[in-house]
Amino acid sequence: LKPSSHSLISGRRKGRAMAARSLALPAGQEAFVVAGPRQAQAPGRVAGTSQSPGLAPLAPLASVAAAAARKAVTEKLVTSIDPSAGPEGTYQVGIDFKNWLQSAKEELKVDNLKVEGKVPAWLRGHLVHAGPAKFEFGDDEFVDWVDGQAMLYRIKFGEEGCSYQNRWLDTWNHRMHREAGRIAVRETCSRPSLGSFWERFMYLFSPPNNENGNLHISQIGGSRCVSMSVGSACLEFELESLDTFGKVPFDDELVEGGPLIFHAEPHVDKNTGEWITCAIQLRISQEDMGLKPEYVVFSVMPDVSKKVGAPVQRRLIRRISTEYPSPVHTIALTEQYIVMIQIPYPLNWDGMLNAEAKWLMNGVYEGNLNDYNTWQPERPTMIRVINRTTGEETGFFETDPFFFFHIINSFEEGEIVYLDVVCYNEPPVGFPLRQARSGDVEDWRGGGGEVRRFAMNLKTGECSWTGWPDNCFDEPKINPKVDGVKHQFSWGVIDDNGMLRLTKQDHNTQEVWKWEGQDVTRELPWQPVFVPEPYNENEDAGAVLSFVRDQVSGDSFCVVLDAATMEEQAASTSRRGTTSRCMVTGPSSESPECVEHGSDRGNPGGTLRSAEGEFRSWRRAR
Repeated sequence: LKPSSHSLISGRRKGRAMAARSLALPAGQEAFVVAGPRQAQAPGRVAGTSQSPGLAPLAPLASVAAAAARKAVTEKLVTSIDPSAGPEGTYQVGIDFKNWLQSAKEELKVDNLKVEGKVPAWLRGHLVHAGPAKFEFGDDEFVDWVDGQAMLYRIKFGEEGCSYQNRWLDTWNHRMHREAGRIAVRETCSRPSLGSFWERFMYLFSPPNNENGNLHISQIGGSRCVSMSVGSACLEFELESLDTFGKVPFDDELVEGGPLIFHAEPHVDKNTGEWITCAIQLRISQEDMGLKPEYVVFSVMPDVSKKVGAPVQRRLIRRISTEYPSPVHTIALTEQYIVMIQIPYPLNWDGMLNAEAKWLMNGVYEGNLNDYNTWQPERPTMIRVINRTTGEETGFFETDPFFFFHIINSFEEGEIVYLDVVCYNEPPVGFPLRQARSGDVEDWRGGGGEVRRFAMNLKTGECSWTGWPDNCFDEPKINPKVDGVKHQFSWGVIDDNGMLRLTKQDHNTQEVWKWEGQDVTRELPWQPVFVPEPYNENEDAGAVLSFVRDQVSGDSFCVVLDAATMEEQAASTSRRGTTSRCMVTGPSSESPECVEHGSDRGNPGGTLRSAEGEFRSWRRAR
């Protein structure tokens, strides 16, 4: 069992973190004009058939329009400033934010999707995403993408073909906003629209309900599906119907300490099924008469009740007191240890209080997620190695300051713990959601991080690292069979001269294989999912799944690649929609597993086209 993910990054080139939030945010679901039958279809893509009379003659016009649109998007969106400079150059990434960041409007269920190419016979199960899909209510617009209301998306790979469904995560927050026709309750970075000072003052004493799980998808106990977010509680839903059952009813000592915030993406042990994560808890200290921030590392054992809504007890592994708590996006597991990174990006109490005070006085809340933290490069990055059984901090290491979202993997060799991390020299650049939705994003650049391998000697206390410079890589995935042990390959997204490319990386030879079937002038892929092939022990035996957005038409399709060769096997086409995290359960003949996938931040995706052409989209001819 392995968790779900968060965030592709966008922002600056090497040395700058990409602005993760933006890329995770998708397009709304809207109707499209139908193109006639496609010509020269490429293998590995989904083909839909239009049933509407009189549309076939549009095919030549569609080709002309597509060619003109491709030329426009090439000139406008994928402009290489200096291609000859290679990884040291700066490039403008082709991301059509204005048409991407639209609110979804429909809940849909479509069966009998027609697939172009051939889905591997062993690929069976559910691909589930959760992502922000509603960004405004009435005249009120959320401040940050993280407040977008959550929607669940599911593609089912079955014996009789593929089907699609999307449903809102039915939360208390969403119901309050919808019924009021405005932003009615507190979100992570947005505040309710209240007319008077006294209304806002009284609202300060109302505790947040924290229901908007639009970020991480995972499974507790191998079957209980949960969705969570930065400031959200864990929300439980049912896989087949996508019904929401509300907050996971935790019943343990951690409840008494107050709410947990900034959960790391849950990590599930591939052998035992133990569900492990960490979060920040702001406990009230009576001695110090103030807040006492702590990291709380905890797990849920695999023998938890499988009944939806049954109480869940967490196992406290370790509490870590800190004066400078910073969010932890991902953790790593080895056979014996939990590896946790604390970056010099602590919570910015002054920034939070100032934003709250301005809202109290004038009703306008201007803080976004990046304002909640402060980059302090004068401090080191700290790496903790924690014994999974005893909770003992077996190793503590300090190293150069860096920012990160994703750990690739960690493993042990004798007294040395190795850790592969995608590192940046600085954190993401903050931006207002409204600005991105207006299309005013000319200053945004694409990029990736540097893969570094840290070697931490538990006996001597020494920590060193080696880098893989200029590969501009992030959104990593590995074969879950090698999770916690030494790996050779990872799959992810690189910035290739200003274009995002799906790739396979060899960590031994530093070779890189790209998905060559991608049309780089218009197709924007997202964080891949690796599904291992049953009964095949080769590390690169499996399928890589990714949602890809066609920026000219606004369509999205799910592509299935051979993980070894990065060649297309199948794909299915979709209308505009919003997806960000994903989960794959149950390749045939193997126990269910949840495979990490993400947006942090979202994938373009949505309604897949049916065999009857009920939901149709423009597709380019190949």
